[in-house]
Amino acid sequence: MRKRLTESLDSTGKIGVHPLPQGMPGLLIPKSPSNILSIFFGIMAISVLFAYAFKPAAPYVIGENLVLAEVNLGILQVKPVTLFTYLFFLSYSFGLSSPISKQRLLRVGDQAFESIYVVAWFFVMLSGFEVLYHIVLWAAGLSVQGLQNPDIIVNWWPANPYAINVVFAAKLVVLVFAVSCFSVDYLRRIRNLRDRRRALENGD
Repeated sequence: MRKRLTESLDSTGKIGVHPLPQGMPGLLIPKSPSNILSIFFGIMAISVLFAYAFKPAAPYVIGENLVLAEVNLGILQVKPVTLFTYLFFLSYSFGLSSPISKQRLLRVGDQAFESIYVVAWFFVMLSGFEVLYHIVLWAAGLSVQGLQNPDIIVNWWPANPYAINVVFAAKLVVLVFAVSCFSVDYLRRIRNLRDRRRALENGD
């Protein structure tokens, strides 16, 4: 019976072929530490979000529960939204760094790959502006309320049915910006691997 094979590209640029266990969908089973860490941090991030996201009592401010509460980690106390952003970033980064993600992007066509790269830069631009906007919004809110508690600043614009906690929104925007920057750098490294593999295949 023929064994299924998978290609890998190591740090030296050498392409290797390795057999996958029979009956195993190799690309669907997390085996590498990166895959396992990505799944672990992802589950933790979702758990934190669901544990603190909802508040039954009125008035309801979007994200307020994730800002005003504190998660006791023993030696450190953090806001749930802060913990969520840390865990989500780690999950995303380890997920992209896994062999599965690398192999999939190495097999993507050139046009599709360049489109993904452009979209990643678009999100850097989009979220970069939002970071600056929330800095100004936060500072303006603090000056209006007399520099009191920075965690209770809310944004009603543009006529939202529910107010949005500015700290909550700002942390999510920073998360998107960080993820976008990581994605651009990651795709640049994948592009280098693609070029090296193409050069090896052409015998250059």
